[in-house]
Amino acid sequence: MKIDSKYKNYTVDDFVQDKDFRCWINSPNEILSSFWLNFQRDYPEKSELVELASQIVKALFIEERAISKDEYQGSIDQLKTYLDKRKYKAFRLSVNWRNVAAVLLLPVMALSIYLYTSRTLNQASGRVVQYIVPDGQKSKVILADGTQVWLNSGSTLSVSMDNDNQRKVQLSGEAFFNVTKDRKVPFLVETKEYSVKVYGTQFDVRVYKDQIESETILKEGLISILTNSKKEIKMSPGQRFFLDSEKKYTLSEVNPDIYMSWKDNVLKINNEKLQDLLVRLEHWYGVKIKVDNYDRVKDLKYTLTIKTESLKEMLDLMNYVTPLNYKIDGESVILKYNFN
Repeated sequence: MKIDSKYKNYTVDDFVQDKDFRCWINSPNEILSSFWLNFQRDYPEKSELVELASQIVKALFIEERAISKDEYQGSIDQLKTYLDKRKYKAFRLSVNWRNVAAVLLLPVMALSIYLYTSRTLNQASGRVVQYIVPDGQKSKVILADGTQVWLNSGSTLSVSMDNDNQRKVQLSGEAFFNVTKDRKVPFLVETKEYSVKVYGTQFDVRVYKDQIESETILKEGLISILTNSKKEIKMSPGQRFFLDSEKKYTLSEVNPDIYMSWKDNVLKINNEKLQDLLVRLEHWYGVKIKVDNYDRVKDLKYTLTIKTESLKEMLDLMNYVTPLNYKIDGESVILKYNFN
């Protein structure tokens, strides 16, 4: 990237709304890091604004929908109070809020502040709060009972606000759960394919709506899988429950850390089919990937690790294993494998 002169005139608002700046904060890679470090070196007077903008970007998730001022005014007031305590009193909060979803500021009890998109729905069963994480982002949610939930990109967690259902959530996407123990009231994670019954433990569930297969991996404790056919399957630590495209399940022994590394910003792919890998990459990078000769190559398997690699660097790595051409056009990617 070449330093554009426009950045020297940027305000905090401009930095927060700049796509490359947000990408550097949320999904840094070598190219972006080099660019912004050089920018701060060349324009040291902008360092304070860059620091403030980075804190705001880390706290905010953008959802592409327009909302009214009443929906986010309370969150803005809380954010202003926080910034004032950080001694940024000279900063006037004037971000373009047209595309910013309602933001919920959690208590600073964990020495961190988590802001994420949320919305409240009124359903037949009562009030439900949804926590929505866009593609290319990740978030952490602390539920009323103290249960901690890490949400991967492209995920939605629905939580019932009814007293009778405070230990029940619905998940679409991927999440790591650290469930607060309560032997009298089990914690229940409902998905489109099955439910996970928990009394207090750590586990990962991946069940994206656009992915045919799904899985649950248990790190510690004990859980049960409740299938749609009412069958109960008990799991022990280090086991993986895998549901294939034909709705047949298998239990296997695995290293849980491989499957949960995304929580620490590392994506580990272990002998995974291309058709499933594409879904994970789309959510990880926030893009849409099309494969020209998809039916012929969808069962190709890959093993790779993504840390700070950019989308281009990752595609180059795939090209070393299986020859392919690719074209990146904004948020769209086209792949074509070169097989005779």
